[in-house]
Parts: sequence; structure tokens; C-alpha cells
Amino acid sequence: MIAPAPRSARREKTLDVVPLSDSELRLIARLIDTSTALDDPADVELIHELRIEATVTLPDLVIREIAAHADQQPYDRCAHTAAPVSGLTGVSLRRGYRRAVMDTLGGTLGCSHFLTLALDLSAANILSIYLRMRTLAEQSAENRADGTWAGAALRVEPGLMNACMALAEDSPVQHRAHRALDSGAI
Repeated sequence: MIAPAPRSARREKTLDVVPLSDSELRLIARLIDTSTALDDPADVELIHELRIEATVTLPDLVIREIAAHADQQPYDRCAHTAAPVSGLTGVSLRRGYRRAVMDTLGGTLGCSHFLTLALDLSAANILSIYLRMRTLAEQSAENRADGTWAGAALRVEPGLMNACMALAEDSPVQHRAHRALDSGAI
């Protein structure tokens, strides 16, 4: 028996966050796994092609509706793994979301790939904050330097205080943000 030629493997994930209105977002998460022969880049095998689509409310990020779609999975049994994703309806993408996903899709309850995509939906939190900040101020070097951008962040989501090193309460970024807020620039 001749061993198959060596291959590489690749995973691509995307998350699109699309405003539907001032109170709703559409989320589309995609996962594509492929394998390519090292000696023939045209020899590409599709392993997984999955998608989760959801509508969430703002600003609480509660999942109003959610559905999973499998365009390519390796086993017939995998066809049953999309349905459990709907169990996330009514869950907020904020605190406690990871536990809810694990309880709904973890282990043999679902598919590890849909689990990965469902967990990735939580990134919509920061992306939705960005989109709401962007309605208050443009993201520019000038606005970052004068505190307008960080001030917009605090106006949209006060919980960003101490979320990271740059947004630490005693950081220069926060000092400029408070100056911008106090001046009424935002």
C-alpha cells in the first residue's frame, strides 16, 4: 500500500455583523475546513462548510432567532447536529453565554464545529460596540489621540472601563476619554 501524499489543513472562520435597525443585528458566522495536497495546490478537499445565522437585539445582545446550516460535513450523522443550535434562542451573548453554549452543544449534544462557531458569536459584542461607537464618532488618528474615540466607547458601553490595558482606569487613554466626555465633544 502506498501512503497518501502529505497534505496541509486549513480552517477559515468569519463573523459578519450587519445592523438591521437601531435595535437589531444580523450575525453570520462561517467555518470552512479544507485540506490541500502539498505536491499539488489544486488538489483541495472540502472537509467542513458550516454557517450559523442569528438575529440579536441591541443593546442586550439577546438571540432572537438562530439557525445552523451545514453545506458539507463528513458523516451522515452530522446532519442532526444543526438542530440543537436553535436551543440558544433567548440567550444573551454577554455574561454566561459560554456556559449556555457548552450546556446546549457540548460533547455529544452537538458538533464541535458548530460549538466553535456558536462560541465565536460572542465576538459580536465588541463588534456591535464598535458599530455603535462609529455612529458617535469617526475612528481616526485624531479622535484616538484626543480621546473622542475612547469617550464614544465609554458612552456606548461604560463596562469597557478596565477591559484591557489601554482602557485601564488610570491609563492616558481613559484620561483623554474623560476629558472629551466632560467637554461635551461626544
